[in-house]
Formats: sequence, C-alpha cells, structure tokens
Amino acid sequence: MKLKHIVLVLIPINVLLAYLVYNSVSSELAFQEKAEIRLSENIQKLKDLRQLQICFKKTYGNYANNFDVLNDFLLNDSLPIIRAIGERPDTLTDAQALEIGIITRDTTFAPAISTVFDETYLSSRNPNYPLDIKALYNIPQSDKKYNITSGFVEKGKVVVQVFEISAKYLDVFAGLDANNRGYELNSLIKVGSMDEASLNGNWGE
Repeated sequence: MKLKHIVLVLIPINVLLAYLVYNSVSSELAFQEKAEIRLSENIQKLKDLRQLQICFKKTYGNYANNFDVLNDFLLNDSLPIIRAIGERPDTLTDAQALEIGIITRDTTFAPAISTVFDETYLSSRNPNYPLDIKALYNIPQSDKKYNITSGFVEKGKVVVQVFEISAKYLDVFAGLDANNRGYELNSLIKVGSMDEASLNGNWGE
C-alpha cells in the first residue's frame, strides 16, 4: 500500500520535472534564436559604421569621435571621383602616361552618401538588414546609441590613429531574458580598437 502511495506521489513530481526541463530547453532555444538575429543585425550595423569611418578618414585624415560629425559628413559632404580619360599603353605607368598627355584625369564630385555606400558595398551587405540611415547610430531594439571614440596608439614607435564603435551585450539583448545565457552582459561587441591598430570586429571576423 505504501509503495502505491509513493508511486502516486512520484508521478506528478516527474511530470512537473519533465515540464520544467522542457520549458527550460525551449526557453534557451528561443533566446538563442532571437540572440542570433540581434547579433547579426548589430554586426551589420557596426560594419556600416566602420565603412563610414574609413571614408571619413580618407577625406579628412582622421577618424571622427562623435556621430554628429559623421552624420554631417554623410548627408552634406561631397567626395571627388577621379576618372582617367584615354588609354594607357602597357609599357607606361599611369603617372608616365599622365605626364606625357596620353591620358588625362577628370574630377567630378558626388554626394558622400552615394560614395560611402556605393553599389559595391551595398551588394556585400546582409540583405536581411536593409540600410537605414536614420537609424544608423542606434542599437536595434534598444533606446541606446552605439558608443564611439577615436584617438591614437603607439606601436613600435609609430603613432597610429584608431577608433572604436561598440555596444554592451546588455543593450544588444534589450527586452530579452539574457541572464545566465552564456554572455557577459557588460562586455562589448565592437569594431575597431583603442588598444591596437585594428579595423576588425571582435565577433571573430
């Protein structure tokens, strides 16, 4: 009789445990699926911001240290487009052909936005996340903006310009139950570095 009672007590306990295990696994799978989307979108936006910083430096010789400057450059500046006119013989360099007048250079100006994000760059982007200039500096699904800084580091007695654009995982996963999911929420996902001359992202690029 006692054994029967024990079995009757264990059945609901086992059912409850099975439900808790199932619910835990389902919750983890749901988070990881959403986390992967969040990370992919942020990685694409960080790549876009890197592209913008690179073009800004080519134009002004330094990296921007705030988004207002970058945005003004992107929306209001014009960049030169240099086109060679004429055909250069294989026996000459561009400089030689230019010097003797076989080729000439024609310079026109195009809006920065169409040069920074040209067709070549746009074709390399993840098509799941369309380029949205108005939200370029915002962390998706969050009310926060990315952090941006620039400066210099010395490597081998050479001073090199650097920049870093980043977001905390806490903000990347805003609105998700990200506690105890394998992420250090106060650490950063970032592109560039203030410690070394690198344009890479820290997501394993």
